[in-house]
Formats: sequence, C-alpha cells, structure tokens
Amino acid sequence: MLLFHTISNFGDIYVGSVDAPSITIPGSGVLTGKYLKMYRTKNIKAYLGIQYAYATRFSPPDIEIPPWKGIFNATSFGPNCWQQETAPKGKQTDKVLEIISGEKNEAETTKNYEENCLYLNVFVPDGPPGINGYAVVVWIHSGDFSVGSPHDVEPFQLVFKQKLIVVTFSYRLNIFGFFSTDDGEAQGNYGLMDQSAALYWIKRNINFFGGDDTRITLMGHGAGAISVGLHMTSGEWSKGAFHKAILMSGNPIMDKSVKLPKEYDNALDMIANTFGCVRKPTSMLIQCLKRVDAKIISENLPSIEWGPVVDFGLSNISYPFIENLPVILFQSGNYHKVPVIVGVTDMEEALILFNENFETERSSNDLEAFLNDIAMSDIHQSVENEEWCSNFALVSDALNFIYSGGNKDTQAINQKLVEAHTEKLYIAPLQMFMEILSKHQQVYGYLFKFHSQSLLNGLPNWISVPKYFDQVYVWGIPYMNNNMEWNSTDKKIADIIMTLWANFAKSSNPTKSNIYVKWNEITPVNNSVLIIDENFNTDSLADNHRIQFWNNFYPKVLKFSSECCNSTNLTSIAS
Repeated sequence: MLLFHTISNFGDIYVGSVDAPSITIPGSGVLTGKYLKMYRTKNIKAYLGIQYAYATRFSPPDIEIPPWKGIFNATSFGPNCWQQETAPKGKQTDKVLEIISGEKNEAETTKNYEENCLYLNVFVPDGPPGINGYAVVVWIHSGDFSVGSPHDVEPFQLVFKQKLIVVTFSYRLNIFGFFSTDDGEAQGNYGLMDQSAALYWIKRNINFFGGDDTRITLMGHGAGAISVGLHMTSGEWSKGAFHKAILMSGNPIMDKSVKLPKEYDNALDMIANTFGCVRKPTSMLIQCLKRVDAKIISENLPSIEWGPVVDFGLSNISYPFIENLPVILFQSGNYHKVPVIVGVTDMEEALILFNENFETERSSNDLEAFLNDIAMSDIHQSVENEEWCSNFALVSDALNFIYSGGNKDTQAINQKLVEAHTEKLYIAPLQMFMEILSKHQQVYGYLFKFHSQSLLNGLPNWISVPKYFDQVYVWGIPYMNNNMEWNSTDKKIADIIMTLWANFAKSSNPTKSNIYVKWNEITPVNNSVLIIDENFNTDSLADNHRIQFWNNFYPKVLKFSSECCNSTNLTSIAS
C-alpha cells in the first residue's frame, strides 16, 4: 500500500513514497527520482538536484563531474545560487508569482544558497516514451540576471497533459554570474556559460530519461528570454545544443539587454569601495573579491544592474559568448537559425510603473512629464558628452505628438503612459526582432491579451495582461490551484496555449494537431501575430503607426538631434 503526503497548499499534488525508476547515466552512475502525483491517478516522474557543472568564482563552469558514489538520490532540489532577498514586487505581482511556482513543502521552500549551485531538474511523463522519445523543453528562469530559481515554476501540467519532458536549472546570478572588466581580466557572462553547460548536459543525457535529443526547445521569460536569444548568437558555446526557441516577454535586441564592458566601470568602483578592495590593477581587485565569503558579497552588494556584456576580446582562453551587439549579429544573419516563437503581454510593466497604485489622479501634465523623461534619457544616451543642448524640444515634441491628445481623465492618461512604455520597450523591439528573423527562418509572433477575471480581480478594468500573468496558462496552472476560482475560460485558454507550445516543441508547428487556431509564420508579406485572448484572431503590428514611429521615425529624430547637439557642443568648445 502506498502512502502519500501533501506538498502543496493547493491540496491536489502528492509525492509518492515509492521512488521513480532508477536511471543509469554512463560516466556518472545511477540515480533515482520520485513520483509526483495528482488525485492519485495522474503522475509524472521528477529527478531533482542533478549537478551538471562546477562553479568557480569569476571563471567559466567546469563540466568535468566525477561519477557518483553509489546511487544518487535525485529527490530534492539543489541549493539556489547566491542572490539578495528581493523586495515585494507588489500585491498582485507577488500573488501571480506564487501561483506560478506552486506551494512546495517546507523542505523545498527553505532557501539554501551555495556558490557551487549548478543543478538541474528533469520532469518526465509517466509511461513509455514511444519510438522517437519525448520532445524536451528546457526552461531558463527570469529575474533580471540577479535573482530567480529553477523552481519558480510548476511544470506538472505541461508535462502530464502534453507528454513533454521539462528541464529546469540554476545558473550563476548577479556579480557571481556577470562580473566583467574592460581590460580582459574578467570575461563576464559566466551565467550564460552555465546555461550552455546545462544545455550540453541535457543534449548528452536526456535520452536516458526517454527524451529525444534532436527535439530540444529552449524557452525563457524576461531575462530567460534574452538568454534564449543570446544562445542563438553564441557561436560555438551552444551550437547544436537546441533546435527550437520560445522567447516570452523579452528578446536580445531590446534596449540595454546587452551592455558594453566599459558600462560597468562605475560599478567596479562601487564594488571595490564596498568590500575594501584595491580598485586597480584589476587583477588585485579580483583576487581580493575571491577572498570574500559569498554570503557576505551577496548580502552587501550595491545596487547594480548585472547582465550580459559584449565579451569579444576579453579572454585568451575561451570563446566570446557575445561577439557584438545582438542586433548587429541578427541583422547580419550570424546566428543559429532555429524555429522561434516570440511574444509579449500587452501591458508588461503596468503594475511596476504605478507601483500598483492606480488611485492617484493624473493629468496631461503628468503624461507630458513622463514623455519628457523618455526624451531626456534617450538624448543623454545618444549624445557623446555630458553637456546639455537645445535639441531636447525636438525629441519631446515628437513623443508628445504621438501620445498626447484625446481624453484627459486619469484612466486615459494611465493607459497612454502604459502604452508608451510598453510599445517603446517591448512591442517595437518585438516587431523589429520578428522582421529580422523572418528573413531567414520560421518565426511565430504573439501578443498576449487574455484578460483573466480570476487573476485580475481587484485591478482596474483597463489593465490587460501585466508581466508574468501569461505564464499561468503556459504551465496549465488553472488545472492545479483549488484555492483560486478558475472558470472554464481560464482552463480553455490554458489548454490551447499548452497545446500550441507543445506542438511547436514537438514539430516546429504550433498548430500541427489537436488545435483549431490559425497561426501563420511571419513572412515579408505576412506580418500578422496571434492575439491571444478569447478569440485567437491575428493582427499586424507592422501596420501600427506607433510601432512604426518607434522603429523607423524616432531613431531618425534622435540621431538628428544628437548630431546637431554634438556639433553645437564642438563649436562651443572650439570657440
């Protein structure tokens, strides 16, 4: 007789006391996992906490892992990579993140951190995999390259319903994953190298779990989506390690997705001061930092936006991971060409913009100030010096021409603020990315707009889909959470999206089978994206005049203003 214990506050997931079948991995040894069950009739197998590489501070990962001693007990997650505790993102955002991750038992929610934290987890359908094996989805978690964990998501339903293998993994974050110096002492991008090491472990070994190593889909959200795109341009690092890509709420040509090493110069000064290290030579700074305990570093890190850098020429011992700015690499066709799904929600950072405070009265003056801030920031990035000049009005007027006017009430102003922010930072880069990819390969675009009454209860009606809310349906959460009042529409949307994503992972065609949705790939003559809502219609972002403004007209205005500004400053200096 089997005994079960609850691991979820949802009350519908159970872990069996009987281990899942053992697996022999040549060169490593034998491991055993556990069953995850729901309602005692639905189950998948989980193999957790498998180390795929060693992490050495400020160095690429070491993939030479010695064999296990005895049978490895792969029934619990490995430790998290070091990161600072995050402040609450807001009531609604924290709620949806909790829903996506599921409530684990106390042992699994205990936050253990280690520097040597490179572990992965394999979730496998129960039953025979068939002749070709299961298609594989490899998930890269989000978190702005500074926080996050592989168990931020609950993959049970996608694995069970769609008969896919899902693999999640950890990678080094913040300073441990992205410390970079402009003099070649520290290459940076170690977190991306960790991801590549995980991919190659999966490529070599997934067939022992019943997976098909010729059908590996790399999928990520936010920073994870940017990472997926960077693996497409990573040259030898991830070549041949994946065959399809899904990018959600991010792509590598978005503004500031990749930096130049010199942009971290001020950050290095802050780091040296914080930990009492000599700033130069850089070799002494690195040696000093290597002596500081990881916990002390993590708990005292100054506020720095860590992330990928162009690392060409920064190492004599390893290939660069990012040879040039991603937009240049993609435009030149210098990348791994695989089928792609890419999309965003239509109000990505709406909750962040307002800090979930929608009651404050706002006027057209607030909108103008918001647009002026955009203009000021963009001019400062474009002008080659710190001097101010008189061309600000040209850029500001262009932005106000596009977004001002119309209804002046608070709701209308709020919507304009969100639209300007989302279209500039997310939808315009999405459209540009799709246009570039469509010249060389299959690409399917989407805009997620399903307004869930269950999730958005308590928010203003004009709020559509903020960041993270789409993941609820990708992972099939409406079939898991008994504490939420999911309706039939929520479950229908989840079924459709899981089927679309699974079809793509299995066949490169999201509408291949078991679906009645029309979703054509993007071509030079067909720019339509799938609008994911109750109707699943299509629309063309290329025909949106505001998207055209951001991608085509605004860069010209900015360039003209910056050149004129630089010329004015040079004349002033000469006189």
